Amino acid sequence: MAVAYANERVQFGQAIGNFGAIQYKLAEMAIRNFAAESAAYRTSQCMQDKKAEESAEGKSFGQATLESAEEYAIECSILKVYGSEVTDYCVDENLQIHGGIGFSEEYPAARAYRDSRINRIYEGTNEINRMLMVDQLFKRALKGQLDIVGPAWAVQKELTSMPSMERLEGDYAQEIKAVSDFKKVILMVAGGAAKMQMDGKLNLKEEQEVLMNCADMFIDLYAAESMLLRVQKLVGMKKEQPQEVYDAMLQVFIHDATARMTRNATDALASFAEGDLLKTFLLGVKRFTKYPPVNVKVKRRLVAEALRKAGGWCF
Repeated sequence: MAVAYANERVQFGQAIGNFGAIQYKLAEMAIRNFAAESAAYRTSQCMQDKKAEESAEGKSFGQATLESAEEYAIECSILKVYGSEVTDYCVDENLQIHGGIGFSEEYPAARAYRDSRINRIYEGTNEINRMLMVDQLFKRALKGQLDIVGPAWAVQKELTSMPSMERLEGDYAQEIKAVSDFKKVILMVAGGAAKMQMDGKLNLKEEQEVLMNCADMFIDLYAAESMLLRVQKLVGMKKEQPQEVYDAMLQVFIHDATARMTRNATDALASFAEGDLLKTFLLGVKRFTKYPPVNVKVKRRLVAEALRKAGGWCF
């Protein structure tokens, strides 16, 4: 709807889709949708595989489905939160592109804007789902179902060593490293918070802001990794757009996610650490958020051009 209107609405002698501000909106809508869709495809496949595995072991259809849902509860919370917030972003920008008529109930942009709002409330508010993500992670760790202590200590040890000067080679090497580093940042923050909790210096039940920071880091990591896996898989396959368009979406997303990861990690760490410990943690954040700068203007324009030529979603 937004692409169609941007192509047909004329201002100052040309379609408004020619303007950089509108191209930014169209491209960002597409990038976030592509990330959400990639995460949904990934999760549904994982759940399907888990259900098949449980069925092969003799579980009933209902029990296998339940086991699958329980195994991927965190991912499902991520999808609910991220999907609903991407939707809200898109309907808001669609209305903005339509301008005054978008606000009128005579046009579908207004209905989409109004109808979208409930998604962040039902099926568990996004705030509840964010807290559930972190709660589920720590519960699994305490039950011994998931080891976060070992990897967290490995990250702590890495902080005391000299940074690696290795040159990254191969397709998507920078993106692979960025996703790996996102995991290290999360382990550092979550591990630090868990240690403070065990030492009796922190009660995470009363630190919802920290939980929200951690949850947003989970979301960015899962969306970025899902997107990377999908773009890698598309190499050499028949697809709607040239590979460079998919690469552009991936690079813009990771570029922006790196900034969000830095902010959320810094906010969380400053909430429960201080002095030399905080300084060490912040050095870690700086070390693990070094994705190289991307010319996001050019990349977004490439995505917007593909959308405008196709007249809508084309990925």
